[in-house]
Amino acid sequence: MPKQNLFAKKLKKQFLSINDSIENYFNKLKFIKSNLKKTKIIDNYRVFFVILGCVILVMSYFSIPSFYDKELIQSKIKNHAIKKYNINLNFNNEIKYSLLPKPHFVSNNLSILRNKKEIANSRNIKFFISIKDFFSSDRLIFKDIIFKKTDFNFYEEDYIFFKKLLNTEPNENKIIINDSNIFFRDLNDEVLFINKINKSEFFWDPNNLQNVLISKNEIFNLPYKLIIKNDRYNKKIILNFISKKIRLNIKNETDYNDLEKKGLLDILFVNKGTSLEYKLNKDTLKFSSFEKKNNYNGLVEFKPFYLNANFSYDGINTKSIFNDESLLVDVIKSQILNNSNLSANLTFKVKDITNIDELNNLILKINIEEGDIIFSNSSIKWKDDLEIKLSESILNNSDDEIELVGRLNLFFKDIDNFYRYFQLQKNSRKNIKEIQIDYVYNFDQNKINFDNTKIDNTQDSELENFIDVFNRSGEKIFNRITFKNFVNSFFNSYSG
Repeated sequence: MPKQNLFAKKLKKQFLSINDSIENYFNKLKFIKSNLKKTKIIDNYRVFFVILGCVILVMSYFSIPSFYDKELIQSKIKNHAIKKYNINLNFNNEIKYSLLPKPHFVSNNLSILRNKKEIANSRNIKFFISIKDFFSSDRLIFKDIIFKKTDFNFYEEDYIFFKKLLNTEPNENKIIINDSNIFFRDLNDEVLFINKINKSEFFWDPNNLQNVLISKNEIFNLPYKLIIKNDRYNKKIILNFISKKIRLNIKNETDYNDLEKKGLLDILFVNKGTSLEYKLNKDTLKFSSFEKKNNYNGLVEFKPFYLNANFSYDGINTKSIFNDESLLVDVIKSQILNNSNLSANLTFKVKDITNIDELNNLILKINIEEGDIIFSNSSIKWKDDLEIKLSESILNNSDDEIELVGRLNLFFKDIDNFYRYFQLQKNSRKNIKEIQIDYVYNFDQNKINFDNTKIDNTQDSELENFIDVFNRSGEKIFNRITFKNFVNSFFNSYSG
């Protein structure tokens, strides 16, 4: 019995010891937790003040340039622009310092000079600076320059401005020109045309050792991209002109050691590639192609501007000319041809119309004079039976609609064969030599109206009634079936 009591006492004592240990452990946890909270609060305050102090120091450092002598900075910027890019600047207002998005100085009224003459005025120009050392203005390093809302007024001798940029010494900085315009003027101070610069960059490409210009532009409402590279060591200019709107891509490489520039143009035109050889001097540009099937040749005179060119094709699809997504419609809508200073005489010869078997020997003459686009003296043949000529034909481009207005003259070579093709009733077959008819063709609506019809120089009242009904019907012209029906109805209406 005494042994049992002794064992129970020892067991009870052991349980009490364990209980005390557990209670003591949790008490320590409460103490540590309480002290940890106090430590966190203190540490948070310390972190906050450290961060605040760093921010104040950084902002103070980046604010140092605002205390620089502005006249001294303007002088440094002028020297930098002349030394690096051969650009002469004149500040019309005092510059300001700005921290965002990167430290830079900004001017809202600055002139670019050439031979003491103002060739451009910029309403916003930024000079970015290196952040390495702001403690002394003497150690200031200038980097990229961004021109924005700048109007360039260029005469012939001022084109050298961009040429000099492409000859700048290698450096890691850029010149950027955004939202600006180049007004090209003649000797009478009249604007020849305006080139809108959406975004341009001049920079040195260290990998290929080239000065590079990449520019997104717009001229006569025609957007295009221009890439020019100056390979100074091989004495070559590499040019790439890209316009998706008119589906034209031109690549060119020129050796500029010779006085007369010779080169080879690779042209991708409506997904068809060709190569042109050219010779360029200060007054003219001559070009010609090597291909036998589709070949081109022409001459461009610069003073005043005049283009005379001939283009020959073995075959072409009319859909690429006349539908509302065609190259011709795109060019006309772009208004690139509606320029009073543009003169051109173009001749397109096409042996075969690939999507209309009966049409052949198209001769399309385009004469551009003071903004007028004239198609007179163009012609096409229907098999060997009929020759169709355009006379007094001119293109009207107004209110977003394109209309070709003029007169058609149809000369029959074999009218009997023509009648047989259209299966015309024998009692409607008249001996006709010539048909004359005025027309208005709307490119946007793909619709044609006729008027003032004469057959062998004589008007016919029945035929005039038929034409009036056709015009009022608003029927679009023509697929193969509707055209055949029109021809049959036309000759059936003629009383002869």
